[in-house]
Amino acid sequence: MGQGRHIGDLIASRRALLGGLAGLPLLNLAACATPSAQAGAALPPATPLTFARVAATNADTVTIPIGYRWRTLVAWGDALFDSVAPNFDANALTRAEQEQRFGQNNDMLALFPAEFSFPPAKDQTRMLMCVNHEYADPAMMFPALTSPQNLTPAHAEAILASTGIAVVTLERAADGWRIVKDSAPGAGHNRRITPFSPVVFSGPAATHPWIQTAGAFVNGREASAAGEPDAIRCGTYANCAGGQTPWGTYLSAEENFNGLFGASDDEAAPLIEAQAQPAYALDAGNFGFPTSNPLRRIMPPQFDLSQNPYGPALYGWTVEVDPYDPNWAPRKRTALGRRKAECATTALARDGRVVVYSGDDQINEYVYKFVSRGRFDAANRLANRDLLDDGQLYVARFDEDGSGNWLPLTVAAANAAAREAGYTALFRDEGDLMLRAREAARLLGATPMDRPEDVEALLDQNWTGLGPVLIVCTNNREQSFARPGNPRRESERPNRAQSNNAGHIVRIDEAGADCGATRFTWDVFALAGDPNATALTAPPRDGAPVHVSTSINGAPTISGDRFACPDNICIDSAYNVWISTDGSDAVFADCNDSVLVAPAAADGPRPVRRFLVGPVGSEICGPTLALDERAFFAAIQHPGESNVAGVDYASLRWTRGELPPSNFPDGGASWPRAAVVVITRDDGGKIGS
Repeated sequence: MGQGRHIGDLIASRRALLGGLAGLPLLNLAACATPSAQAGAALPPATPLTFARVAATNADTVTIPIGYRWRTLVAWGDALFDSVAPNFDANALTRAEQEQRFGQNNDMLALFPAEFSFPPAKDQTRMLMCVNHEYADPAMMFPALTSPQNLTPAHAEAILASTGIAVVTLERAADGWRIVKDSAPGAGHNRRITPFSPVVFSGPAATHPWIQTAGAFVNGREASAAGEPDAIRCGTYANCAGGQTPWGTYLSAEENFNGLFGASDDEAAPLIEAQAQPAYALDAGNFGFPTSNPLRRIMPPQFDLSQNPYGPALYGWTVEVDPYDPNWAPRKRTALGRRKAECATTALARDGRVVVYSGDDQINEYVYKFVSRGRFDAANRLANRDLLDDGQLYVARFDEDGSGNWLPLTVAAANAAAREAGYTALFRDEGDLMLRAREAARLLGATPMDRPEDVEALLDQNWTGLGPVLIVCTNNREQSFARPGNPRRESERPNRAQSNNAGHIVRIDEAGADCGATRFTWDVFALAGDPNATALTAPPRDGAPVHVSTSINGAPTISGDRFACPDNICIDSAYNVWISTDGSDAVFADCNDSVLVAPAAADGPRPVRRFLVGPVGSEICGPTLALDERAFFAAIQHPGESNVAGVDYASLRWTRGELPPSNFPDGGASWPRAAVVVITRDDGGKIGS
């Protein structure tokens, strides 16, 4: 074993002490068998990266290697249709206009060939791009406003309409990729899906009383959905990461939806009646509602718990969108469970069943896997669109000896655990179990994680999982001790609880190299921090010193460039892992959030190279590559939301009257706009190589 087996040595010693599962060796990524090859073919060796590493910087631009260029592909407010004025005036923005424009705070990106094929052809001149719009900060909108007290219900509707999902047509022209506008909504593939759009609930929780009651309230206030008699006009919100399916649909995960819901009257009869139910009280505690939403006074009534106490049940789901069929209402797939989901990435098991991995992006929440009962049919695209309504949802338990199990969420098991814990709120049926999946996972003994965000499986060219799966844990600022799957750094006080401010990436290897397995082994792929640090801690831009060692048990996990707070990743055809960060500048103040690259197959310490640095105050989201890998796409979210000292712009604007600290992407004195950027090589070659 090379140095990359650092934690394996520790686990081997634990096995000797614990006598547990000694026959389950940790697999080396460089020698992991592919499920489609009888002989167990290995991953190819790491492909050398040829780009010059980018230096740390706080510049208010996109900084990339020499020999590469970037351009803005689309930004908040850009028109998607000819039916809306091409010039964008943020001060005059309405809900109706925003529904025809690109949304705010773009997050996950997914690219599809303009014409579906499986597997998709690599050389595309047109593509469909699906984009999440996670949230909108009023301080970053309506530049002419002088006080948040001047916000009106019309402003609130425009803010909400800037969130959700966009589907945008792309075309490769002589000067590179650009968006293609449709003449009007419904005339092509371009569309916006917002918190006001019709969606259909499917799967076991579709008829749950909370969903039905909340849906009736929403539909009573919005026009009914033509052509979809069962649709609820609650749309989608808090769309963070997601995924795409082999049958050409987009999966979007709803995350921090609780921020929508406040209560205008804590003593309102509907709310008091709902709170009297033990299950409702537990759900409110699990998700954190009601909140003290400062926009409560201007929000639409469906987000007022005093009038619509079951409204939160409409969110926290994984939404399936068909970019090829604008007339097919998005489906909320309740069989995948409800939580603050960060992603929904797919792989095919050896027998063709569909596997969906997902993290629950909150401190001490869990990692999930759904395995369908039906099998993917490559010859019949539309026949696959209901595969995610029927299957088994699992939650991960990591064990001390380096093994792990996928625990099935079943009504019987959850209720047995609930009775043992003295719960009075038992799970009525599978639909109730899926709606309260977080609660069930906790009862069943899943392993709490340090904010599990993106989860990505290594795949072959036919979407079949190879066995290794990477789980990105952004950070945990709470003080705690190491636990399986969640290490702590070398410390001057090793017997003292420690926070995990810099985050880490876990690797699991599914048993038998099959993503449909119920057992796995685990290891630490990368401990984020500073591999070149001469001390165990470093001073952040504010607060106490942060532990930044990247070693475990004396062995380094990474080399090269420092980073913190890994968030989203993508994996290219050479099995390089492209890592985007969210909050790295809070740990390493001299560098804005970035994109870094590390080979999956390296035997450690894995070399990390910085490829891109974003503008001031931004988070880098949704890293992805064109199908031919000659263009790299990234979402630049909330540029200017904070300055280089970490002060949020809401404070700078409303208390100091300052202008935003960023003018990205338009430069000069322009107002900042979230945007998708595209990066290409000057010579037209493959990105990274």
